[in-house]
Amino acid sequence: MHKHLNTFSAIFLIVASMLGTGILTTTGIIVSLVKTPSAVIAVWVLGGILAWIGAWCYGELARRMPRNGGEATILRELYTPTLGELAGWTSFVVAFSAGNAATSLALADYLREAWPALGLPPLLVACLALLLVTTLHGVLGALGLRIQTALAATKFGLLACLAVYGIFLATPAMSTVAPEHAPALRQTTEFGAPWGLAMMMVMFAYSGWNAAIYVAGEICDPERNVRRAMMMGTTIVMVLYVAINAALLMHLPVEDVDGVIPVVALLVKQLFGAPAAAVFSGLVAFALLSSLGVSAFLGPRVLATMLGWSGRNDDKQPVSAMAVPARLVWLQGGLSVFMVLSGSFVQILTVMGFLLGLFPILCVLGLYRDDRGLDGRSLLLTRYVYAPLFAGVSTVVLVLGAQQSPREVGIALALIGLFFLARAGMRRFASI
Repeated sequence: MHKHLNTFSAIFLIVASMLGTGILTTTGIIVSLVKTPSAVIAVWVLGGILAWIGAWCYGELARRMPRNGGEATILRELYTPTLGELAGWTSFVVAFSAGNAATSLALADYLREAWPALGLPPLLVACLALLLVTTLHGVLGALGLRIQTALAATKFGLLACLAVYGIFLATPAMSTVAPEHAPALRQTTEFGAPWGLAMMMVMFAYSGWNAAIYVAGEICDPERNVRRAMMMGTTIVMVLYVAINAALLMHLPVEDVDGVIPVVALLVKQLFGAPAAAVFSGLVAFALLSSLGVSAFLGPRVLATMLGWSGRNDDKQPVSAMAVPARLVWLQGGLSVFMVLSGSFVQILTVMGFLLGLFPILCVLGLYRDDRGLDGRSLLLTRYVYAPLFAGVSTVVLVLGAQQSPREVGIALALIGLFFLARAGMRRFASI
């Protein structure tokens, strides 16, 4: 099969996958949890470091399994086919379908900031955006991917320029909060469940750092370039995310940011005024289509790889770009629309944050089951530093997040239980 993704393309795929809803929407939620600017920045830095460590570990896994499918392929080969199927369906339903649902809702919020006079219902806007992107990838194929790439570049440029201007060129504004209220509002939350949920939000924002693993079979020299792409892409995005948040918190008091969803529009309004904020919000809403497009490109590949496991002798061969049926693209789009209509933005993010943190832990622990090719410095770093750090910190985050939002975590666990019930039912039906 022709491998059409070089290192630069793979890096751009990582950046485009990560530049989604999280950076545009989660800082207000994080502020409500950890309270102070320094704590907010610390959460974003820690989340970026955790993603970077994960990229190292996944790079080692890609050296052994340079094939499409992501966690589904890794868990299938290192553990059991059942766990691989669970990861594959979770990636498809949660990471991609639910991720696009959250992104489309964020797009609706930014579009409302841009053109409030339109008065369009947010749910309608979100569903129309999903329909548009699904059509691009389901009907236009490669042309849809090129359009999505241009949108991702536009979004990166907007955010980078805003960060540079906010940090180096604009004069920081003074807080307008009354002194008697400031201490209570600015007291850092003690480490505990709120920090865990904040880290889950940041883990959602950084999700996409492992995008190259989903198309590893389509990357040139994947044994070397998959890890390189993930680590370089993660570094670029971490610098951008920390810079955006630094600019935001330099110019706005945390009290103004607390609980706000379109936080970047708030920053633009503070720096350039309401008319500029409206224009920027419109551009962001348009550029968010790129995030929807990345998931529409990657998600069906996970499912196509998984469906190709049954009854084939070449089940380790990667699925090419042309082999992904359009009906899988439409299936993902339909699931996203259903989630938009049935859940809130914060609920979707919390469920995603938990499930997206669970399977990478199992994948990294799989390095202890198969350490082929590891020797010397690579073995020491992976086995005794990076793998235990990633698995240990991620586990603590998930436990704390579950304490803060037990209902949403219960929904996540219920989804896993439904998968096992459905799988058992299908096996029993097949045996009749």
